[in-house]
Amino acid sequence: MRALPLLFIFSSLVFGSIDGIVINRTTNMPQSGVSVTLVKPGQQGMQTLGTTITNLSGHFAFQNDRPGGGPQLLQATYKGVNYNKLMTPNIPTSKVELEIYEATNSPSVARIAQQMMLIEPSSSQIAVSETSILQNNSTTTYNNEKLGSLRFYLPPAANGQVRVNVQGPQGMPLPRAAEKTEKEGIFKVNYPVKPGETQFEVAYVLPAGTPFTFRGEVVNVKGMPAGPLRLIAPSGVTFSGSDIQNIGTEPKTQAGIYNVLASNAFSFDIAGTGSLHTGENAAGTDTSDSPQVTEGSPPIYQHMIWLLALAGAILATGLVLLFRTRLNEPGH
Repeated sequence: MRALPLLFIFSSLVFGSIDGIVINRTTNMPQSGVSVTLVKPGQQGMQTLGTTITNLSGHFAFQNDRPGGGPQLLQATYKGVNYNKLMTPNIPTSKVELEIYEATNSPSVARIAQQMMLIEPSSSQIAVSETSILQNNSTTTYNNEKLGSLRFYLPPAANGQVRVNVQGPQGMPLPRAAEKTEKEGIFKVNYPVKPGETQFEVAYVLPAGTPFTFRGEVVNVKGMPAGPLRLIAPSGVTFSGSDIQNIGTEPKTQAGIYNVLASNAFSFDIAGTGSLHTGENAAGTDTSDSPQVTEGSPPIYQHMIWLLALAGAILATGLVLLFRTRLNEPGH
């Protein structure tokens, strides 16, 4: 019976008209001629509710929502880049500000603030997850399809199988394709780096071996400043080699942290097995019992899918934040 009042509350939260203004944060002026689309997520995927173009004062407006309420998404397209704003039932729908930025193809506006490679060996395979955090402190969006936003080395033993997720500022993790470059083994990821912080996660699996020597390469986008590459070894796993340096242990997880000393190709030996992921298998597939929206679920979950995804994104970044705090301490 307790679910009925909750269901009534959510079903009664129906959007009225939505209106607002597109603000160009590079110029701090309203932007005319911008395409704005209103979409709603649902069991059948994204449903487009309408598309409009901002007028001379940057204003846009949509009529009443379709019945059912629930979260909606405003999408603005400007200079080849999409900008989103999630509209949940508890926020005002009038005088909404949707921010956009001018775009540049210069990689110097962004920098790689953190690079971490988590290596989790098991008896059958070695799961590798490389996280790169790009910081853009400018008021322009970096977008260069030729150079890409991130470049990384994929070992031949991965057989070209790699999974890439990208999370932009205040956004959700989204899958992206890894594209081959002119150099063997080097791949790039195209994703606009907007002002703020953008996180890239590259995951792949290698066959296990005893002993095992990991061979990698430090790869960066030309012209984009980058910090050191850190290796993370779960408790019970040790790395050794002349190309790396042990810089300490993370107190909560007891994971070892190493610096990569080489500026390009590097290698090190791996001993032991261990993992930091409790809700995923070695291949990186989520096997946890998190709520899933499936056909036949109560109507409330149809409206909360984006909210659940946002909560999951926050939880997924917890591990990264834990190690970033440790790496930013004096002496590291």
